[in-house]
Amino acid sequence: MIDREKLRTVAEEAVKDTDKFIVDVKVAADNTIEVFVDSDTSVTIDDCAVISRFIEQKFDRDVEDYCLSVVSYGLCGPLKLERQFRKYLNKEVEIKQKGHPRVTAKLVSFDEKSVSVIVEQKNKKKKVANPDEVTVFNLSEVEVQPAVIF
Repeated sequence: MIDREKLRTVAEEAVKDTDKFIVDVKVAADNTIEVFVDSDTSVTIDDCAVISRFIEQKFDRDVEDYCLSVVSYGLCGPLKLERQFRKYLNKEVEIKQKGHPRVTAKLVSFDEKSVSVIVEQKNKKKKVANPDEVTVFNLSEVEVQPAVIF
């Protein structure tokens, strides 16, 4: 099986000196590899292809066969890294807490243990946010992900 940490090091080398960063690397027992990439701006298919080719140059398929996918982390996964939280400061996020409905809120601050948000209260005509009402969530109890707003 391909070493996950070696793979992560190579993937991080591939995005060095760009605004891209590696969020996660998964290696299954059958050597199915998934590399999840995010960016301070955006991740294109071409970006994924360049990173994939870079990784493929560093691992010999004749020595160890594998199936490699390099994908944009996208909007559906929870924020994991400080850099992702910084990217979404003062933007809408969704808070998912077990046993509670999802909450859409503006991310106003974070640290390694918690996030602070301003939750918009809905009335019949429009959303209203009270900037003085900051709610703090413990990160061990919630998932924070980008809000998809149409």
